[in-house]
Amino acid sequence: MLVEMIDICKVYPPNVVALKHVDFSLERGEIHALVGENGAGKSTLMKILSGVVKPSFGEIRVNGQRVQINSPVVAARLGIGMVHQELALVGSLRAYENVVLGSEPSRFGLFQPQKSSQMVKELADKFGLKIDVNAITQELSIAGRQKIEILKQLYRNVDILILDEPTAALTPQESEELFDEMFKLRDRGKTIVFVSHKLDEVLRVSDRITVLRRGEKIATVKNDGNIDAVRLAEMMVGKTIRTTSVKKRRPVGHPVLVVKDLTLISKTSGKKLLDGVNLTVHAGEVVGIAGVEGNGQKELIEVLIGLRKPTSGRIEISGEDVTSFGPRQRRPLMAYVPQDRKNVGLALKATIMENLIMTHHMNPPLKKKWLLDRNVAKSFATQLIRDFEIVCRGPFERVQNLSGGNQQKVVVAREVSLNRRLIVLDQPTRGLDVASTQYLRDQMIALRDSDKAVLLVSADLDELMDLSDRIYVMRSGHIVAELDPQVVDKTVVGYHMLGVSA
Repeated sequence: MLVEMIDICKVYPPNVVALKHVDFSLERGEIHALVGENGAGKSTLMKILSGVVKPSFGEIRVNGQRVQINSPVVAARLGIGMVHQELALVGSLRAYENVVLGSEPSRFGLFQPQKSSQMVKELADKFGLKIDVNAITQELSIAGRQKIEILKQLYRNVDILILDEPTAALTPQESEELFDEMFKLRDRGKTIVFVSHKLDEVLRVSDRITVLRRGEKIATVKNDGNIDAVRLAEMMVGKTIRTTSVKKRRPVGHPVLVVKDLTLISKTSGKKLLDGVNLTVHAGEVVGIAGVEGNGQKELIEVLIGLRKPTSGRIEISGEDVTSFGPRQRRPLMAYVPQDRKNVGLALKATIMENLIMTHHMNPPLKKKWLLDRNVAKSFATQLIRDFEIVCRGPFERVQNLSGGNQQKVVVAREVSLNRRLIVLDQPTRGLDVASTQYLRDQMIALRDSDKAVLLVSADLDELMDLSDRIYVMRSGHIVAELDPQVVDKTVVGYHMLGVSA
């Protein structure tokens, strides 16, 4: 056995138990998937293995020898490296410079760029990683940047590579390319831990699968064809979970959001961030926005909610021209769930009640003359906690104490209960576990079926295909395609995202 983690426990002060007597093992030359809900302990277990976190109890053996992994440096010496979901690269450097950063080849104290570039190219070729090692990092796709992170670890001679949600922002084609590269790494004797919420991908790539639930190991199973996504989901949450939404075709209503020839030019670079964007969202439909991240989706959302004023074009909501409106003026016309719930969607140190009543507090019945009716506010928050199944101690608990899924439910509960005709959702399920994801997807279908207009921006193509009635594809600030997900498959969507022929 290459790695054995035995009876691992982790307790965070004062008494939060993250891991309870977990055993986890790795065999040489395998892809081992690690799955579980948010808060199940996956990240904590991998941070212990990679030296970021120290266990409270238990032992780790590498090649049969007991070891103390008390820092990432020690982990690297033992051949263990982790590629985190949030990539940490210097965008202005070339790919090879990021790979060798901190361990640069030098002669007489001087950096050797040509030698570094050649070494990294040979390393990429050896392991079948297709990348231009001389490219400027910030000009590469997310898939390209992930390859740099993988090369960084291979350059440091790791034998065990931990990949945390590596396909979260990739197209199907990019994901397939990553899987091929993972198989090549495995065939060359590397061991890979694949941490993912995407159960179909877990079943596609893994040799073994370990399931965690609430800090405990439920099982380690061989991926031999006798297990499916439904069974995995049941093991993760302890009950039956649907992995797709129930959605029927229905006639749409009048246009709620109409965007005409929307253009946004950067005031600093002069670059067109949005270029003649036209789109419509009707009452009673979910319209998806697909695109490789960094192709104008962020700027489109910022213009739609009023954070940025377009250079030209027009935005109408429910027939009203809101192009010149700021966020406060648009608030009575639209609801908005941001992708960054911690910094934009929530006040983490405030209570659940205080977060739930935001915006509502400006109107009756919560507002009485100039004051907030705290009894009404408490009843209102308690009802939303019940309706949206927010797991908490009560309305006065601080939001920062909740899991990621329950924090997201607070944001969604507040925005949905505003009862606006238009709701804009930006990556609403990113980073959520299977149960929270399915709950929020069902909420989106319920909104659509109650005649709301829903605009969904998501990097998850499965989610877009499952929920959307129509999909617009964005590339380089343009709308390059309008597709019907009942007619095309996600591979076709991916080709449009990448700008290549099917």
